[in-house]
Amino acid sequence: MLFLQTMGSHTEMGRQHAAQVRAYRAAILHAMNERLTELDQLAYDYRPVLEEAGVFMEEHGRCTWDMLRGIGEGLEIEWELLQRYSLSSYLLDYQHIAAQQSRSTSVQEGCTCFAVAAPLATEPAPLLAKNRDYRLDHINLQALIYSTPALGYRHLHLGSVGSTGVFSSGMNECGLAIADTHVVSLDIGPGLPRYALMQEILERCDSTAAACDYLRSVKHMGAGTLLLADQHGHLAMCESAYRQPDVRMQVGGWVVRTNHFLGERLRDKCLDTEPPGQQGNSEARYAFVAEQLAAAKSVDANWARALLSTHEQGRRCLCKHPDETTSGATILGAVFLPGTRQIWLGAGTPCEAKWLVVGFAD
Repeated sequence: MLFLQTMGSHTEMGRQHAAQVRAYRAAILHAMNERLTELDQLAYDYRPVLEEAGVFMEEHGRCTWDMLRGIGEGLEIEWELLQRYSLSSYLLDYQHIAAQQSRSTSVQEGCTCFAVAAPLATEPAPLLAKNRDYRLDHINLQALIYSTPALGYRHLHLGSVGSTGVFSSGMNECGLAIADTHVVSLDIGPGLPRYALMQEILERCDSTAAACDYLRSVKHMGAGTLLLADQHGHLAMCESAYRQPDVRMQVGGWVVRTNHFLGERLRDKCLDTEPPGQQGNSEARYAFVAEQLAAAKSVDANWARALLSTHEQGRRCLCKHPDETTSGATILGAVFLPGTRQIWLGAGTPCEAKWLVVGFAD
């Protein structure tokens, strides 16, 4: 796990990001090439889709795009390549629309998230937990980044070096935590991707209520969910979509999100693109976490960490180890504590990781 510190304008933060990870340039380029190779194999011409998404980001996602420019300048990577890489998940998902809703299989970038508040949570405030299920070539590219934007709240966020925005999860100095999951969806289009939405929220919002207002005011790219918790015990969830985003708040209780939509508005818009032997694992993981939370008497960071490390049989497994059937696995576990502004981090598979606690004072 790398630790970075950035401050200033978004372009300056991008350049500082790049300067601190210069030694990882070859590994970043390798991860980029793996993605771009997948794009080259697509059966549809994605160039008009890419151009439309890029134009939208130039106009409405300047904070994230300026940061990406700074990263590109510092690492000497062409702007066109960085755009394709940063929007590759969207372009890969768009193939299902281009192929008239074909259900071909692809690499699933999963993740499991849950948030818990009173009366179940025993912490001073809620907790938000996430297992990051992602590509193996990002294991050694993971970073915890402490950002102090020229305008906006300080925030700690997790992601991958060479990638812009909040590229997984994070928490700001106001005690607002956020994490995402990927959903292969048919309701996608040119809008703000999740990593841009999360960056904007951590920089400008001090509560889940403010974050929900923001999420209802902007155009989403879609293809995922967002889960939020703040220091006041308020939780929120967003099923992100281009045409019909579903944003909801709740006080207390618990919420789980994996890699499918639950609300009526979007339930029929998501696809299970896992290989045949793994299809249904999103629903299975959701059911397992929900069962554990429903049966729990109290939940704290240790309980959450233990749950993230579980190896249930078959599709219910949360801590996924790499094997010959997949190019992805669980590469990080994280538990956010908004009340104390601390994050528990387990780099690698959560069951084997040496967990550490970091906060704004560290």
